[in-house]
Amino acid sequence: MPKGIMLTPEQQEARREEIIGVTLRLVAENGFQKTSMREIAVLANMGKSSLYDFFKTKDEIIVYAVEKIIEETIQKFQRIIADESSPEQCLRKIMRKHLQVPKQYRTVLMWLNTESDHLEEEYRKRLKAMRYKYQDIIKSVIENGVSAGIFRKTDAGLLTRLLINSVMAIVYTSRPSASPETMLDETMNIFLHGIMNGGE
Repeated sequence: MPKGIMLTPEQQEARREEIIGVTLRLVAENGFQKTSMREIAVLANMGKSSLYDFFKTKDEIIVYAVEKIIEETIQKFQRIIADESSPEQCLRKIMRKHLQVPKQYRTVLMWLNTESDHLEEEYRKRLKAMRYKYQDIIKSVIENGVSAGIFRKTDAGLLTRLLINSVMAIVYTSRPSASPETMLDETMNIFLHGIMNGGE
């Protein structure tokens, strides 16, 4: 809890959001290693000691930010599921939303992929829990499609991970064949209908 002026829970949350926004911008511009808590404090218009009242380390800020990003994306997925009755269209729309995450937060996700093993165990557990929650909502769409007889019986967990990783490959490719959205549409066609003539 920040010292001095007492903030309401809503004000504290708004301050955290501001700190996260500043941090993500700095990390995107300068990279994680070159971003300091001092710079974050300056751009957030607060003293460094006040920043530490909210977050103790850059790692904590990034992990908190990733949790928020995932939670907000899951909420978007849930709205798609509620509005879309076709399992195929539902999955396509969800993957379109998923495509926006690595495009928007490329630097942060690259840092997580390379540095997350060095995080404290508490942070690793938090990230794992959110990653599983994220995967499970996509998996549920595939399982519903299987139950409805729209999709063939398959390993829904494996397919979920393959779909998520295919988007990373689309965003980070050095040899794009089209726009990310077009490549995603073709990727979804391959996953949903295969590459054999007639789909056999």
